Amino acid sequence: MSGKSNFLVVLVMLFVTLGGFSQASAAPTATAESAWPVFWRQFTSAINKKDHAALLRIMPSDFFDGGGGLNPKEWLRFIDKNESNGSWRDLQKSMAGGAKFDRAWSAKGVPTKVSRDNAYYFQFRKDGKWYFAGVVGD
Repeated sequence: MSGKSNFLVVLVMLFVTLGGFSQASAAPTATAESAWPVFWRQFTSAINKKDHAALLRIMPSDFFDGGGGLNPKEWLRFIDKNESNGSWRDLQKSMAGGAKFDRAWSAKGVPTKVSRDNAYYFQFRKDGKWYFAGVVGD
């Protein structure tokens, strides 16, 4: 092969490789987006019913409570304990506003959505499921 042919082969291989990388990063986002509506219906239903069992199924063990160090069960008990102060109402109101894709957090490799009031976040994890992942910290 001539030098010109070698150059063309290398150039084609480079474009094929780069094309594969761009598709790989788009694939998790597309999969996450297609899984979102079902998750969101289940999640908002659980929030509106104050259904601890359903919520615990969609909260990861590393749920971030905003910095207090509570695990998912403890956080839900905290929400119950503070119901008279509006904890469930505030959570329900936050979810009624919906959620938006967060480009900055998602750029770290985990597709992430944040409630429209920027109070809570959701992650699409490697197991192919959305999770109510935590409270947005300060």
